[in-house]
Formats: sequence, structure tokens, C-alpha cells
Amino acid sequence: MNDFLHKPSVATADDALAPITAAVVDFAAQLDYDSLPASVVEKAKWHILDTFCCAMAGRSLEVAVSARKAAKAMGSGGCPVFGTALSSSASAAAFANAVTANALDYDDGFEIDGKGMGHPGSTIVSAALSALGEQPVSGKAFITAVVAGYEVNNRLIFSMQPSAERFAEVYGVSQHQGIGACITYSRLRGLQRDALNNAIGLAGGLTPVPSLHKYNWNSRPIISLKDFVAPAAMAGVLAVELSQAGFIGSTDLFDGPAGYWRMMGSDRFDPARLTEGLGQHWYLEDSSFKLYPACRWMAPALEAFELLVSEHAIVIDDIAGVAVDTFSVIRDKLMAVDPVNEIDAQFSLPFCLAALAMRLPKGREWFQRGVLDDPVIKDLASKVWVNVDPLMDQQMSGTQRRPSARVTIHLRNGQCLHQTIVSPLGSTSRPVSLAMICAKAIHNLQGLPESAEEIVDWLLELEKHPSVNDRLLAMMSIAV
Repeated sequence: MNDFLHKPSVATADDALAPITAAVVDFAAQLDYDSLPASVVEKAKWHILDTFCCAMAGRSLEVAVSARKAAKAMGSGGCPVFGTALSSSASAAAFANAVTANALDYDDGFEIDGKGMGHPGSTIVSAALSALGEQPVSGKAFITAVVAGYEVNNRLIFSMQPSAERFAEVYGVSQHQGIGACITYSRLRGLQRDALNNAIGLAGGLTPVPSLHKYNWNSRPIISLKDFVAPAAMAGVLAVELSQAGFIGSTDLFDGPAGYWRMMGSDRFDPARLTEGLGQHWYLEDSSFKLYPACRWMAPALEAFELLVSEHAIVIDDIAGVAVDTFSVIRDKLMAVDPVNEIDAQFSLPFCLAALAMRLPKGREWFQRGVLDDPVIKDLASKVWVNVDPLMDQQMSGTQRRPSARVTIHLRNGQCLHQTIVSPLGSTSRPVSLAMICAKAIHNLQGLPESAEEIVDWLLELEKHPSVNDRLLAMMSIAV
């Protein structure tokens, strides 16, 4: 990837219109399963597996229950919704399923050198699932549509990364993912090139506004639509429905000095990152996995703490306090010691460290009401403090935006234990194995009538199935 990490160029008012949108649309419309490298197919299946199983685990959380209620209110239809046998309209199902896939904050990301740029799976896979209520979908078609969505999605957000100064003013974590969702759903609904182009233009107009800096970081609780993966999924699917109904969208969404990057609030744009090497170099392979059901910014501190607890066989009663040297965002936004609900807990470093100290299985077990109210959890959470490390703060505050942390556990016997993690696990720079992804998936599938191992095996052989509808629909309809 190093040769692709060039400094973004800045589009100006003098730039001539370039056929950027046309190149993206041509790629998305023409992509064929047989042209996909084996490594890309394999990576896509890993992300489908991970996203689907995160949703199966997340469907019991309160926010997923609310999402099902919202989908029901938005209208009935033939599209499946996780956790219920009832079906909804395609856009409502995309919304509810994206909420559910993201409910645990355990879903995947896109990451280069530690810089996270969204959560594509919950949006794009949910858009693909919305197509299951319309017509038979083969495993190969499902994979190809997901690959097309991921590839454009990842390139798009990478191409319009703002300066550090603009990032401090305005940024949207996953709002752009409506474009990837639109491409994925368009493929599975059979849209041809011009109709796909029209749908992408509509999806651009439906994009939710960037809102990272308005998450209730300090007033708490954190907003329910964290990361905005669900409105993006809904926007992408709705754009296709509008296109098929005769609505007209922009024909050149990505082109010119007032292109999509400006709409998203960025102050610069590198068109080469969006179009160069399409179909040859695959940014899908830079999509990352999460091993903790929590905000990715906290992952280095959680990993460092977990390593110390495991290596030294520490129990919670041994701990007198925990010091975390890291970047200022953790201190300023992620140190709530008394989270009020599951989403609030996912953005609380003290809570998540205490859950690890209790050796709770990583997943939905962290967010049960009894855990949130546990006085032992609250006691340890109150003993966590943060020191801002200048170098770590510089790395996170600049264009790199790479989170890191050094954890010191102070034991009651006077001993101090230290561990440093310089970037999150799960990216191409620190990859995880298929075995780790499968172990996470199997745990997320516990409690179902069908063997978790059999479900994982089936999903990892998705391309062999002439139709994926019945099996996926049956699993999604299992009530909580």
C-alpha cells in the first residue's frame, strides 16, 4: 500500500471536469465474478461472515429492538429483518439490519496504517440482504455485489480525507457508505449502467450530513445512530428504488470542484485514489476487523490491558488502578465511568477495561443490564485515569489519525505492569487470521438452533450456492 499513500491533491475551481463518475460507474456495472482474484473473493467472504454474525449477536440489544420497531413503522414489504419473521420494505430493512449489524460496535472497518475510515460491512452487507426479498440471488452474485460496494466505498472515503484542520471542524464516519450500498443493491436488482449511474447520483443527494462532532461526547448518552451506518444503508437502497420509479439524479456526482467531496465537507480530494487501478488494485483488502465490541479508538488500550491481565493471571481484586497513556480524544470523550446504556458503554474506556478484567466473553455479554449496573465493574471503572502522551496525541491529531496506547496496571501488592500497543489489531499492518474471525463468529452465533460451526462453514462457501435466499432468510428470521 505504500505506493498508494501519496499526499492527496487539492481540487480547485480551475480544475476541468474529469470523467471520474463514469470510471466508477463503469467499474461497478461491469464487474464480473470470474474476474475477481481469489484473494479478493476470500476476503469478501470473511467480511460477509463477520458482518452477518455480528448482526445475529446484536439483534438482542435494545437499539436493534428499536430498529425493528422503526422498520415496521416505515412500511411492510418482502425484505428480511434480523430478529423477526416479519418483513419490511427494502429501505426500511436496510436501515434496521445496518443498526443491528453495528449494534455491538463489533463490525468491520476500513483502515490504512491505523487510520479508520468507516464501517463498510454493516451498510453494504445490509444493502445486499435487502435484495433477498426480491428474487433468487446466487452466492457468486452476492459476493460480486458486495465486492463492488466495498471497493468503491473504500476508495471514495480514502480519496476525500480532509486536512487535520478540516477534520477538527467537520467529518462523517460512515455517511459516504450510502454510495457503496447503492452500488451493491443496484447490482442485485439488475440495474444496467445508466440506471446505476442515476442511482448513484440520487444516493449522493440522500447522504446524511457529517456529524462526528455531534455525538453527545460530553453530555451523554452517545447518540443511537452512532457512525450513521444505518441511514447510509437506507439512503443507498432508497436511491435505487427512486431511480427505478423514475427519479432523476446527478450524472456526475464525483466530478469537478463542487463534487461529492465538497458535499461531505472535505477540503481536498485525490481523484487517483478513487479511480486509479480499479479492478487491479483492491482496497477491499484494506478492510479491517474488530476484536473488541467497542469504539476502535480504544482498541490499543483494550489490547494492552487484556495482554497484561492474561499474561500475569490478574483478577479484578488485584487491581488498585489503571493508568492509560494515550491521545487526548480518549481523555476528552471516552472516559465516562457510568454508562447509561449499551451504546454509551461501547464508548467508555473505563467500562470496557472493567469488562475485560471480569473476563466477560467479548460480545453481547458486555452489555447486559446486570453488567452495566454491576458495582464491581463500576468500582474498577472509577480507578481508571488517562495521561495524554504528546507523541501519541500528535499521531492521532494529524493526518495520520492512528490510535495508540500504553497501559500501566497498578496492583495492590505495589507492582506496576506496562504494555504498549502502537496501532489496532485487525488491519493489513496487523492482520488477524481466519481462525480468529471464525472464533468470533462462532461465539456471536451461540444460542441458535443450528450449529454455529455449520453456519460458518456455509458462509465461507457462499460462492458454491446457486441461491442463498432461503438459508439466510431462515437465520435472519429467528426471534430473539
